[in-house]
Amino acid sequence: MANSEVRSVCPYCGVGCGIVMSVADGKVGKISGDKLHPSNFGRLCTKGLTAHLPLTAAGRMEDAYVRQQRSQQPARTGIDQAIAAAASRLLGIIDQHGPDAVALYVSGQMSLEAQYLANKLAKGFIRTRHIESNSRLCMASAGSGYKLSLGADGPPGSYQDFEHADVFLVIGANMADCHPILFLRLLDRVRAGAKLIVIDPRRSATADKADLFLQVRPGSDMALLNGLLYLLQRNGHTNPDFIARHTEGWDELPAFLDDYTPERVAAITGLAEADIIRAAEWIGGASNWMSCWTMGLNQSIHGTWHTNAICNLHLATGAICRPGSGPFSLTGQPNAMGGREMGYMGPGLPGQRSALVAQDRAFVEQQWQLAPGSLRSEGGEGTVALFEQMKSGAVKACWVICSNPVASVANRQQVIDGLRQAELVITQDAFLDTETNRYADILLPAALWAEGEGVMINSERNLTLMPRAVEPPGQSLPDWQIIARVACAMGYADGFDYPDAEAVYEEIRRFHNPASGYDLRGIGYAELREQPRQWPCAPGRDNPRSPLRYRNDGSSQALLHDAQGECPALAFPTASGKARFFARPWLPA
Repeated sequence: MANSEVRSVCPYCGVGCGIVMSVADGKVGKISGDKLHPSNFGRLCTKGLTAHLPLTAAGRMEDAYVRQQRSQQPARTGIDQAIAAAASRLLGIIDQHGPDAVALYVSGQMSLEAQYLANKLAKGFIRTRHIESNSRLCMASAGSGYKLSLGADGPPGSYQDFEHADVFLVIGANMADCHPILFLRLLDRVRAGAKLIVIDPRRSATADKADLFLQVRPGSDMALLNGLLYLLQRNGHTNPDFIARHTEGWDELPAFLDDYTPERVAAITGLAEADIIRAAEWIGGASNWMSCWTMGLNQSIHGTWHTNAICNLHLATGAICRPGSGPFSLTGQPNAMGGREMGYMGPGLPGQRSALVAQDRAFVEQQWQLAPGSLRSEGGEGTVALFEQMKSGAVKACWVICSNPVASVANRQQVIDGLRQAELVITQDAFLDTETNRYADILLPAALWAEGEGVMINSERNLTLMPRAVEPPGQSLPDWQIIARVACAMGYADGFDYPDAEAVYEEIRRFHNPASGYDLRGIGYAELREQPRQWPCAPGRDNPRSPLRYRNDGSSQALLHDAQGECPALAFPTASGKARFFARPWLPA
């Protein structure tokens, strides 16, 4: 390839920072921040600046490998033969044991196109209920909480809220270390006068920058969130008009909140009453306020409830769906948001749909040209349960794509036992010697992010196109292409014969969802080659940014008329069009 500068997106965290790669002699020599990208405006953390190093690192898997016996070292083989072997052995297990004997375990680091095809293959053609993602471990709680409280997954606002908030509530997140570019945007606003409240059992680098640091006892977050809502109500800092117009379920909150006085909350959390009261006063007195959270709340037995409790605070104050306000869950992987939209965990279907909903199943069957009734109305039980079922022998085959569960899933020994028990383990990775690859029967060589084309969607629903900047080494191929080739070899060529990644993406664009406002109709590869774009984006939309969701304008969502025949300003994707309060109690861990 000629010397050039190629714009792309950082392949690490969910912030989705724009990068510029300097390509010379077929290699990426340097990375800098993209000053035109709406996520970072040129700023990059250390990971982003060094993202090109793995492209030429030692240990890349340039060929496919097959083990004839588990006790043997894998033998190098042609990728065509390895794909044929994978397809043949998967079909044999399905024929003998049924579709639920096969599982896919995929990743929030895959491109949107690869995530879509993995879910299409699993649910539409193999018809197994077992497809899980490493996103389950970090984002399922936030996704479930958003769906319950607001009607659909994903933050209702955008990164632009950082420039307009008067108060930030950061809870269960060390943004300074884990989301540094967003934290720099937050600190720019703090320097302009905004207040920062940090809630964490540990004193972190984020806490060191706080105007108010609430060092709670581990496991007491729910009590504190309820205590803040109690004080907002007591102090007259709720928004009765917003509550009446746009929410339901508030009536049961006041009596429930009586249990969360400052005295009791202080006793549970170990905080000073005065600090709890001050936090509530800052939130209640703010014109706009924003909350940010991540694994500290999500990775909990009460993870979904935590998201409900945060949404309660925003709904009670009306601080949602307007610039500078809203509940913003921070995503850990570069395309975990895209995977959630593709439905790659649990009963999900593309376009923020669910296999539990008959209308959603019928729509997807039509798009995939499947006979009515083909899609199953159920999903798997989760990542941990998947490896339990492998260990028990119920799941006979597991195809792991772009993930390393032996290194990353809790209870490592159970994962190892499950892989050992399985009749067939297929891994698809860019590197040869990983902890999980050591248990694989078939190893498929995957291209890295700069070696193939595809789309990534970040925490704020912003789409960035990753163009191919360099050639993949050896026989390695992009994830979407390997998935499609295995599917074709299994006999599903009618549904998986794509000439390129753009053809896959064009199919994804058909999954506009008028219920949730999920809408890529106005965002094609042509538009993304010009600049990143944010959904919802209806056809003909010129503005590349859509910073606020749930606007009742009839553009990407179906227009809502209330019982009086009027059109409220907001339409949440629930049966009533209103967001919902939930009375979630604090319980000991």
